Amino acid sequence: MNIVIVGGGTVGSAICAQLALEDHDVTIVDADPDSLAEIANSCDVFGVVGNGAELSVLRKAGAENAELLIAVSPDDEINILCCAAAKKLGTSHTVARVRNPEYTELMRLLQSEMNLSFTINPELAAAKEIYRLLRFPSAAKIDTFCHGKVELAEITVAADSPLCGLTLIDLRKKLSTRFLVCGVLRDGEAYIPAGDFLIRAGDTIGVTAPDKEIAKFFKEIGVYKNPIKNVLIVGGGRTTYYLEQMLKEGKIKSTVVERDAELCEELANDYRDCTVICDNGTRQETLLEAGIDRADAFLALSDVDEENAIISMYAKTREVSKIITMISRISYVDFFKSAGLESIVSPRSSTASYILRYVRSMANSADSSAIESLHKIMNDRIEALELSVKDDIPELTNLPLKRLRPRAGVLIACIVRGGDVIIPGGDDCITKGDSVIIMSTGNRINSLKDII
Repeated sequence: MNIVIVGGGTVGSAICAQLALEDHDVTIVDADPDSLAEIANSCDVFGVVGNGAELSVLRKAGAENAELLIAVSPDDEINILCCAAAKKLGTSHTVARVRNPEYTELMRLLQSEMNLSFTINPELAAAKEIYRLLRFPSAAKIDTFCHGKVELAEITVAADSPLCGLTLIDLRKKLSTRFLVCGVLRDGEAYIPAGDFLIRAGDTIGVTAPDKEIAKFFKEIGVYKNPIKNVLIVGGGRTTYYLEQMLKEGKIKSTVVERDAELCEELANDYRDCTVICDNGTRQETLLEAGIDRADAFLALSDVDEENAIISMYAKTREVSKIITMISRISYVDFFKSAGLESIVSPRSSTASYILRYVRSMANSADSSAIESLHKIMNDRIEALELSVKDDIPELTNLPLKRLRPRAGVLIACIVRGGDVIIPGGDDCITKGDSVIIMSTGNRINSLKDII
């Protein structure tokens, strides 16, 4: 596909690198010639210096013949404008990153009129991810599939865990919950495990289960944490603003520490049940006075990654039950996880995953299956995809799974049929109308046919 990316920041460069790896023809546009040259050279793509909202720049980038334009510059207005202009020039599809909460309702109303294929809001996506972690505090990370019917939880196995020394077959026999261990991260390597895989301390395991049974799974393995009732948040930016609405609906009390008086006033006015403290959240005295020792969860959501990491480490010394850290720079995520921060949320990484899913769906729009969700799990080393089966596929559908020959590093983790969640065995079949969740290491899955 011919794809134009406007904006060479962290998100733009991450999307560019992934799309170039998947053999798309990518052109990237940015006003900074130095950063543009670095991206163009490292990803082996064509770069155009300039403002993506200018018609001459868009023409030079090939917008007239592009199948997709992705606008992820720091400026919402520029993103919206260049998408509208690109569509007029002939670009088939456009995607804009729009972050301002004030534009949320407006974009929903004007999306079709402005010729936007869809918009993405990184901070809103991050807030949703954080709220899922607050609902299931036992998990280091949790993703959902099939409109919430299936949960995929990541859990780090402690040294005293009853899971240590068990094979996956033994674990299935021991527990009454319907679940599947679909991935394991060990010493930086990701595995799609077989039944004889032996669980060790320090492993991070990925577990799929029906949404109504995931809490039961946590209880049976002895890691269940009580529901979160109050949280302490450092940082009052956009992510916190979106999160507060969810906390209000979930009846979770919150205290926000933010040093910017204007942001404090906005939060206090819009969320009367939220306690807002205008102070420096990196000070230990401030955190103690704000009630860090009484909080069920601590959220570091400031705009500075290093500050978020440091205060999260301090929260660990105070033995806060659940700690969630927002890290914007994708390159920092692995480093801070190795430093002991378990639940890390990256708005930019989520944005890249959303756009990658859309691109793959576009590339295979005429196929008999379609990508509905795409998540990167196990430190981005395993792809988890939800595929909807639109038509019968002779070599795949209506055949017992034990007769299929999946590619190495591919696992059928779950089948959803109507309202039923099936943890598949060898005698189960994939049928037309199903949603199928696939795990893959190293293999790019664009459609269901790619698994065999």
